[in-house]
Amino acid sequence: MDRVWQYRRIRAQKPDQSGGLYAALRFIVIALVILLFASFVLILATGVAGYSLYASYVNELPSAEEISQASTQSFETTRLYDSTGETVLYEIIATDEGNRSYVSLSDIPEALRYGTIASEDKTFYTNPGGLNIVGLGRAAWGVISGDYAGGGSSITQQLVRNVIMTYEERTDVNLGRKLQEMVLSVELTRRYPGTEGRDQILEWYLNNIEYGHMAVGVQAAAQTYFGKDVQDLSLAECAMLVPVGNSPALNPIDAFDEAKSRQEIVLDELYLQGYITAEEAYEAKQEEVVIIPATYDMIAPHYVLYVRDQLEEMFGSDAVYGGGLQVITAVDLDIQEKANEYAQQQIDEIGATYEATNAAVVVIDAQTGELKALVGSLDYDNDEIDGQVNMALSGRQPGSSFKPFVYATGFQQGYTAATMVMDVPTSFSDYPNLVPYTPENYSRTYHGPLLLRQALGCSYNIPAVWLAQQVGTDAVVDTARTMGITSLTDTTYGLSLALGSASVSLLDMTYAFSVFANNGVMVGTEVPESAQVEGLRTLNPACILEVRDAEGNLLYKYDEPTKKAVISSEVAFLVTDILSDNNARAQAFGVDNDLTLEDRPVAAKTGTTNDYHDAWTVGFTPQYVVGVWVGNSDYTEMKNASGVRVAAPIWNSLMTWLHEDLPVESFTRPPGIVTEVIDATSGKLPTENSSTLIQELFIEGTEPTEEDDVHQTYRICTESGKLATEYCPEESVIEVVYNVYPAEADDWVREEGIAQPPTEICDLHGPSLTNTPVAITAPAIFDTIQGIVEVTGNATADGFERYYLEYGEGMTPLSWARIGSEHGNTVGNGVLEYWDTTGLEGLYTLRLNVVASGQVKQFTSQVVVDNAVPEVVLLSPEADQEFEYVDDEWISFYVVVADNVSISKVEYYVDGQLVDYTTVAPFSIRVLLPKTAQEEEPVAEGEQAIVDPTALGEHSCYAIVYDAAGNSVESESVTYKVVSYNPYDDEDE
Repeated sequence: MDRVWQYRRIRAQKPDQSGGLYAALRFIVIALVILLFASFVLILATGVAGYSLYASYVNELPSAEEISQASTQSFETTRLYDSTGETVLYEIIATDEGNRSYVSLSDIPEALRYGTIASEDKTFYTNPGGLNIVGLGRAAWGVISGDYAGGGSSITQQLVRNVIMTYEERTDVNLGRKLQEMVLSVELTRRYPGTEGRDQILEWYLNNIEYGHMAVGVQAAAQTYFGKDVQDLSLAECAMLVPVGNSPALNPIDAFDEAKSRQEIVLDELYLQGYITAEEAYEAKQEEVVIIPATYDMIAPHYVLYVRDQLEEMFGSDAVYGGGLQVITAVDLDIQEKANEYAQQQIDEIGATYEATNAAVVVIDAQTGELKALVGSLDYDNDEIDGQVNMALSGRQPGSSFKPFVYATGFQQGYTAATMVMDVPTSFSDYPNLVPYTPENYSRTYHGPLLLRQALGCSYNIPAVWLAQQVGTDAVVDTARTMGITSLTDTTYGLSLALGSASVSLLDMTYAFSVFANNGVMVGTEVPESAQVEGLRTLNPACILEVRDAEGNLLYKYDEPTKKAVISSEVAFLVTDILSDNNARAQAFGVDNDLTLEDRPVAAKTGTTNDYHDAWTVGFTPQYVVGVWVGNSDYTEMKNASGVRVAAPIWNSLMTWLHEDLPVESFTRPPGIVTEVIDATSGKLPTENSSTLIQELFIEGTEPTEEDDVHQTYRICTESGKLATEYCPEESVIEVVYNVYPAEADDWVREEGIAQPPTEICDLHGPSLTNTPVAITAPAIFDTIQGIVEVTGNATADGFERYYLEYGEGMTPLSWARIGSEHGNTVGNGVLEYWDTTGLEGLYTLRLNVVASGQVKQFTSQVVVDNAVPEVVLLSPEADQEFEYVDDEWISFYVVVADNVSISKVEYYVDGQLVDYTTVAPFSIRVLLPKTAQEEEPVAEGEQAIVDPTALGEHSCYAIVYDAAGNSVESESVTYKVVSYNPYDDEDE
């Protein structure tokens, strides 16, 4: 490197080899070890015994030549085989020089040398006997205090452990091994004294550290991560490489963000310890580090690397990178090849049309839990598609393929496949977000009342969000975690979780779907205890069938899968039954689709994310579970690429091939599932009004007990058009069946023009308030009123003398106040009085008093007085907000409102004209942007323009809010702008 180095290097004085200092150091070693392992009885011995033990260890220390040879020798190669045990997939730490090349200290950049010292062993050139006294003291105190967490090893000790000690000694962690390591470190330092000796020790050390990705030593690491020799590394690259030697998993290929953060810590240490200037540290932090991963000749490379990681969890990195393990994996190369072939064929056919470049496939044997294939990308060595990124393990949004976990949660809480939900425009409160969540169906259409079976089968979004709100997103997360999704680690999730907004991996999704395939049972191999995380699954799909050591001794064998019931068999079966019901999905997908197999039942679910970043299909039979992802590794959008279009054909081809010679197996119906006949609309028990009956499956105990309440019969008087009473002539009364839906569907019912029953009672026949001598006809009982109220009614009793009105607070007033004066005239269906309610709020009783023949006849009616004006804040659109064709799908109009009683309606105006109104809380509407930019239509002279809120240009917007009493308030007006996307706008930036 061509740079001026500023560093302090304190050179050690050559120690007295005749005794003196080193004799004392021997006592220090013994004393420290006795202190560090005070609880270990065998170490509590006299100084003489310590000398004897020291001498016995020293005799085992090899010569310099032997150490050099040990530091350059090849390890025992770990071999990975396919499931037959015949084909070698890869040899970890092969004998070629690519993974392990020895370089002299002079060829190693000073930044890498001193960065290692600054981070690992600050006193390396000055510490006594090659021991980190401060670290050992801290470790010793940890033992004494009962809080020992390891650590305290110097660079010299780490060299002794990794090179001089045998594999068995390194992996046999005990007190004696620690003592041996310290003794050999002291003796090695005595034999190689002074600065030159420490240089030699550092050279050996830097040539033997494991840097991950099968790189041993700094030269192999430089080639692996940066594609260059170690002497050519920059300061920034050296600083990034230094911490990888301590934590190989946090390397810049697998964890670049963490590697970058740790690089900056190393640069800070180099500056603080005087090795570099502040300016050099700053410049190195700004330097763009380019990672150039090395390529390897591997069969099924992403599968191999996944197995390697699992082996490290099971046996440790020492065993994997030098223990000579012989590993039979679960990969079936025929399946692996077919999965890759079908995926490549699909991308070749549709890639240009849908702008998709990559795919990933996972195949799991449902009954054994074995991972039979894992295609992480179409071409591992293709940089154009980021082929080395394993898309089967990468976190991506699953879209609607996540919905089965929402429905499984609902079924666990008592919802059924026959629960009715309204698929209508709906805005959901989504705390803590102020703006409500307003999902759209993929087709941008609505389907009214649906049963959950059809809602899941057709993958409609609004029902899924509704169900997630009912059961709670926390419960959905718990279900998904329990079934195997490991990436859901946030503390809170919004309702968009129901539509697959949280990132998951294809492997996790496929494994979780295997729980459905096995009726609620997870099948696989135990996660090593050290790798288990509370709240997450304790099983993994089995990718390793057998492991033997270099001598052929059996270390591990996957004889029988471990099985754990994680959800009830009834819940799993219901979800499976829906996902395998082609009739349930036909309305959205058509009868002929790629989610079926010709000769057997199969369950499947697709997923498509916003802006077409990801397309999924995951499905299963009782024999196999297959997951497919299609997209672009760099997160570039595809073009109209839905899961059913681009991922399902791969899934279907592979599933068809997998089952060619397999017997047909049906999904097993557990005993806790029963069948009931229900109304096809409400999902409840049928009545005489039910026009369509269907059979549905229920978990025993959740069968419907209520009768259909959607199809309701009303008696209508044909003369008045109002609800008939017992006084209406029979020849004037007809019975009409209306479809009556929940209040949240009111806007949809109005827009669809669905006839609803009248709310007024016939007043043409028989007694009514209109022909009652003493009565208040308006306001009606419990009406909400405000301002000056016209009170109408009758005051016509026989012997009439006079009448007056009064009011009192509450249902049973303790006192009354007069309204107006007494009146001496009779009133028949007319105005009795005008009541000024100004200043009143709340429930009041209105009373009419008629004096007739010396007696007072009374009529009372309760009303709610609401003179408070609603409060309103227009949250969306925001002031000066821009909406862009192509990038934005809609313009959301939303207000936050408050009223002391209730809100009845919110109207939205754009450019002074009413756009739409809503009567359903939380009173949000959404206007879809067309696919292409729209200009304002020209207006003929004398005509009024029809406002298009999505037309190009600026628009003013405000809302008018009405409460139940008729009070209204207008929001502040804001201006928003609709613009056309121009890819050249940012050309000069």
